[in-house]
Amino acid sequence: MTYLFILLLLILAYLSGSVNYAIIVTRLVAGKDIRTLGNKNPGTANVGRNVGKGWAAVVFFLDVAKGLGPMILARLVFFPGELYWHYFIVAAVGMAAIAGHCKPVFFQFRGGGGIATSIGVYSFFIPAELLFCLVLAFLIAILFIRGIKFRVGQGVPILFVSITPFVTLLSSFFVDLPLFAGRSLGAHPWYVVVVVFCLSLFIIGMNFSFLRALFKQSGE
Repeated sequence: MTYLFILLLLILAYLSGSVNYAIIVTRLVAGKDIRTLGNKNPGTANVGRNVGKGWAAVVFFLDVAKGLGPMILARLVFFPGELYWHYFIVAAVGMAAIAGHCKPVFFQFRGGGGIATSIGVYSFFIPAELLFCLVLAFLIAILFIRGIKFRVGQGVPILFVSITPFVTLLSSFFVDLPLFAGRSLGAHPWYVVVVVFCLSLFIIGMNFSFLRALFKQSGE
């Protein structure tokens, strides 16, 4: 029965991730396909540039929720314990949502980069490190990155995903600051650190072709 619950949760998370709100909102608001506008990426940043910042905020929060929601369901209803494999299952549910966003079954498997959905997934495990890494990635992109046309919309996600696992690892060794609802800055058990590294590797893998094109662009 446990395996059935896991399978159903993974399917639910994938279908949740496959609902691409950037495509839906742009069609409803502007009557256009976001995949034909700007950099053609059906994500929050492209909506902000071509439809409006307010609508981009709507898309962002919906994308965050579609990753975080199935994880909360999995945690509270099916796997509420503190066993390490419960965390791995919840992380797998989050990854399924990211996969749905990147390769949505409802949109011919043409999706976005999954960064907003990934933020929802990261926030479940490391909310404090998540915020720190987002700010740090933004500062690095503004101060040091050149040669990328959309250095904030494209550079920040790459940096954020890359540095988050290492910041989590370091904070787990050197910081222990309790926050809320059992969450903390630092002092994470080994399985949370492993989960964060797996998440980053998974996101990079899902966006490998995009990253390769981006690095080629920056080298021209």
